[in-house]
Amino acid sequence: MVVPTSYQHLPLTSTRNIRLLNIHPGSTGSELRLDIQQVCLDDKTFPAYSALSYCWEGQSPDCPTLCDGATLNVTKNCKEAMVKLRMPEDIVTLWIDSICVDQTNVEEKSGQVALMAEIYKNADKVTVWLGEWSRKMQQAVDIIKEIGDLSSLALLGWEATHEDGLRLQQRNQARARDLEATTPHPSDDVLGSLFHRPWFNPALGHHADSYRRLDSLSLPVGRPVSNGQAAQTSPPMVSMIRWPVLKEVHDLKPGDLVRHPMVWPIIVDSREKGATDVRDKVFALYGVFQELQIAWTLPAPDYSKSIEDVYRELIIACIESDKNLTILFDAPSDRRHLRPHLASWVPDWSDSGWRGKGSTDCRIALTRDRFCAAGPTDPEWCFSKDGHRLQLRGKFIDEVILCGTPFCCLADAHTLANMRDYRDPSTNSNAKEKYLSGLRQLYDSLTSWVSVCAWYDRYSATGETAREAFCRTLTQDFSIAEDVIPEHYQQVSAAWFDIMTSANPDVEVFRARYGSELDDATIERVIEMCPPDAVPFSALTIQPGGKFHSAARLWSNRRGFYITADGKMGSAPARTEVLRDGSFRAVNLAEAGDRIAVVQGLEMPMILRPLNREAAGNAKVVVRDGECVYRLVTHAYVHGIMYGEAWEDRATSVETIILV
Repeated sequence: MVVPTSYQHLPLTSTRNIRLLNIHPGSTGSELRLDIQQVCLDDKTFPAYSALSYCWEGQSPDCPTLCDGATLNVTKNCKEAMVKLRMPEDIVTLWIDSICVDQTNVEEKSGQVALMAEIYKNADKVTVWLGEWSRKMQQAVDIIKEIGDLSSLALLGWEATHEDGLRLQQRNQARARDLEATTPHPSDDVLGSLFHRPWFNPALGHHADSYRRLDSLSLPVGRPVSNGQAAQTSPPMVSMIRWPVLKEVHDLKPGDLVRHPMVWPIIVDSREKGATDVRDKVFALYGVFQELQIAWTLPAPDYSKSIEDVYRELIIACIESDKNLTILFDAPSDRRHLRPHLASWVPDWSDSGWRGKGSTDCRIALTRDRFCAAGPTDPEWCFSKDGHRLQLRGKFIDEVILCGTPFCCLADAHTLANMRDYRDPSTNSNAKEKYLSGLRQLYDSLTSWVSVCAWYDRYSATGETAREAFCRTLTQDFSIAEDVIPEHYQQVSAAWFDIMTSANPDVEVFRARYGSELDDATIERVIEMCPPDAVPFSALTIQPGGKFHSAARLWSNRRGFYITADGKMGSAPARTEVLRDGSFRAVNLAEAGDRIAVVQGLEMPMILRPLNREAAGNAKVVVRDGECVYRLVTHAYVHGIMYGEAWEDRATSVETIILV
């Protein structure tokens, strides 16, 4: 028996050539037979083909398949898709990236990725392989067709009225409520059976380009989905549908949209996706950028470039296209320190960051209409010739001199509810220990932060009392938000502050709760009966101070409190890291000696770290004699300068700030 040799890709004869895969007819259970042909994208006579979009799921290509008389190894997902798509009598022609692109040839791979938009546009249809079909998945598709039929309005085109849209919205909302009422348990969620498939949270690969042909998308067994229905399941497509109008406005009046970036949301959406090669998070967007007519700002895919260079070029493209510096707020992240050679102003795209879908992470910068630390200024920037330095304009207004210990409380609402009775013997001991330890860490951190208030007579930056300034700092000045803090903010914050600054806060907590019902001796005995870490638990639930404590816990979680040289209070994000026992701890990003700058076009102050020659050498940054350069650490809240106060101060001048 002759064993087939391993398949070797023949070199492409032109940079405009692509390969197409032919699946020969076969019956169920018979061996797959494939062959590969080269075609030129400029030759419009090439055969009709479908582009297959599927998720690799980290699988290795260990499934042998016969191709042109040789053995071609493919992933399990890929083989299952080809078997399902094979016809009994006709040849099926596909483009599949893992097969049609020589993954071992860096130069070819770079060139083919640059052609992805054309490949998908020229395809007759895009077939998405979600995995083996199930009854629940079919039910999910039926529901999507019912409540997500955007084509009902699309058929009307521009003649659709506002009332038409409202009626459709009300109908869909009613159906959604019906679905919620009939889904009492997660196992009953038919939509989850579809949207929890890996394709919807993929190793990004080149899925972004597949959105180009959503007008002819088909599901794994050939069920057609209309353009509008596909848009329901593919959020990036919605942005692309709106883009032509937005771009026209941007070109006519770019100043009107300088605070409303358009490229930034697209690349931020891709950040939380996975990728076998993390550079694909960027390269997958090249075809989308081409379609949006902004590809000129982003170099063509090149797998010979380092991860750091690929990420840096993406951020340059984003800033130049959006004419906006908002992307700088995404530079800090939990794992950012693990990539020391990445320019500090460039987000590490291999780290999912803090935004996430539905994220309530209060380390995210509060932008747009919330703060205006630099006043109504427009951003000014330029890049060095080699693209490694970002030059900004701003004011240095202060310096960090002391950082408090941050806390990290990641228990979810269900955990908090289940831990209400720490004395319940049925409660898991490990969970109880971690929970109570987290409460103690929170309590101790806030107690140490509160002690700083004793240094002040009044808070000079605003003329407030130290208590008022401190409480507003803890909540990033969200005292005016009625959904976060009650209207009687002063009362609840004062009650909480009095307890936290008392000589014996544990006793004060119980006295505040029970009033005259218990004498001091009884309270002392109650405290002795409680586990040591459980005493702060009462501080979280006490009324009215407990309401403020909950807000402080929310807005200060995974943040560090600091004091500046001018006596200002502030808070800044801290990174979280996982310990060996599976618990989390927070680590300050800011440190003593860091400078605080207000930068033109940015709503929040930035903490910057001066880079000396030794640190520059470790980061592979060249610093010339007499030159002062900085690394971006994080954005921050600084009480008393968040609404343009420091920018309007004529005692400080605007200067050039160089980030590396």
